[in-house]
Amino acid sequence: MENIAEHFLHRFFYPASIALIGASENVFRPSYHLVSNLLKLGYAGPIYPVHPKQKEILGIKAYPDVGRIEAVPDLAVIAVSQAQTPGLLDDCIRKGIRRVVLVAGGFSEIGADGRRLQEEMAGRVRASGVRAIGPNALSPINPHIGLAVSFHALDRLHSGGLSLIFQSGLYEPRLRWLFHDANLHLNKLIDLGNKMDLNEVDALSYLVHDPLTRVIGLHLESIEGDPLRFLDLLAEAASLGKPVVVLKSGRTAAGAKAAASHTGALVQGNDRVFDRVLKQVGAIRAESIDEFFDLCRALERFDGLALAGNRVVIATMPGGEAVVMTDRVQQEGLTMARVSAGTLERLRPVFPPWDMPANPFDLGVTMQFGNPVTVFETLVASLAEDRGVDAVHLQIPDLLLGLPRETFGMFFPMPEAGKPLVIWVAGMEPGDHETLAWLEDHRIPVFPSPEKAIRVLRALHRLQERSRRLRPETGPPSRQDDRPS
Repeated sequence: MENIAEHFLHRFFYPASIALIGASENVFRPSYHLVSNLLKLGYAGPIYPVHPKQKEILGIKAYPDVGRIEAVPDLAVIAVSQAQTPGLLDDCIRKGIRRVVLVAGGFSEIGADGRRLQEEMAGRVRASGVRAIGPNALSPINPHIGLAVSFHALDRLHSGGLSLIFQSGLYEPRLRWLFHDANLHLNKLIDLGNKMDLNEVDALSYLVHDPLTRVIGLHLESIEGDPLRFLDLLAEAASLGKPVVVLKSGRTAAGAKAAASHTGALVQGNDRVFDRVLKQVGAIRAESIDEFFDLCRALERFDGLALAGNRVVIATMPGGEAVVMTDRVQQEGLTMARVSAGTLERLRPVFPPWDMPANPFDLGVTMQFGNPVTVFETLVASLAEDRGVDAVHLQIPDLLLGLPRETFGMFFPMPEAGKPLVIWVAGMEPGDHETLAWLEDHRIPVFPSPEKAIRVLRALHRLQERSRRLRPETGPPSRQDDRPS
């Protein structure tokens, strides 16, 4: 796509003006944050709160109905009950609004009656040419313009290269954690809800070509768009160097039943086939919600860093933990790097006065005999130049965080050499300390546990292996035969 602004989703993310139907001035109601977030985040376009009784909401003129608004809003968010939603959708269509978000649940996910209502709304949307997100959806979010359609209070958003697609509000209760503690740097977020109109293929077709998107995270309960087009887009993302992390629920019979009751989703196909096809097109599958967000964040923070091989160095404070993580490296399909003799010579001045195992490194003993900063500085600089080392998994003690932030520039030689470095600090998220967030800004992701850090290196290695296997002629299964080879 030559001009991303021509895509029909672009104005959802960059609306010139917004009508918020169901907005409230009552701080105890979730819809209070529809207006509050836009004001706090600095959205610059006109805001039109719509409420049948209130004359003003948070200092902004309110309107009794959409028809009374002087202009035609670029986007309408309909955040009222299920019973009121169809009628207010009709009001938006009559007003000439071309883009709507339907927040209410109670449609296809509740059974035949709700499905009928949703199908009736879908028919009106198709007939009018309006495009709709939802129902049962809260979005979009675009930090670049201070746009956040959410029921949670947000006072700041870090902008970055990660774009997220959700089928349901899986992210919504975690928003503050994601943007504060977990230090997520977001480009765009779209929650598709029940996918009455817009679906995951529509969202991917936009984000794969969005120049600001470097990593895509995709949560699915079902595939509603063209499955082959879906796979084409995943393969295209891989060819463009944009990692796609997929979290797909409904893997079991019980999970599929739960998905149907939640968003009315029909979870199609065999999960093992889906898993194999994802590998074929170069996407990576997350096994849990935690892993999904960890991978999305780390891949965005790495900012294009690749894992040339699978040779990892482990350096921890307690020696016993180093042994446990050595096992974990092997279990995750990685190998322990063989550190060169030249590197060991460079490290000898900061080692204890006896021979120590080269990998894993026991930093706890080492720092008893030398300045911790000198130990870390020498270790990282030496490993960055060792051709037998592809990545480093490093623990730092939280006591070091009291040092001046610039001291931690000693870790930069690794990303500067094109090698991933993952750091973990026991029990600490990157948003818990300004130095950890600063390290992430310099392509060094931080984790609260060693297992999380290892899983990220495993994913990075798998992505690299798949990109090597992909050739221009290789992509998703052909349209004549959609079985994986």
